[in-house]
Amino acid sequence: MTDVEKEYLHSIGRNIAKLRKKHGYSQLDVCAKIQMEKSNLSSIENGRQNFTALTLKRIADAIDTDVSKFFMI
Repeated sequence: MTDVEKEYLHSIGRNIAKLRKKHGYSQLDVCAKIQMEKSNLSSIENGRQNFTALTLKRIADAIDTDVSKFFMI
């Protein structure tokens, strides 16, 4: 993975975390809703784990936002 790709994942992960917190959800809240291990969500938010479009959709639904917002902040 290139440095540009790593930064892309890191940027999206930071946005997910910001929006999750803004909407008042903990990582555990989200994980319970989407049946994901907390370590996986943490890895996504920290840019260490790639994700699928479906995973992004599930996270967005769990925090009551639109997937597109993960790319905008």
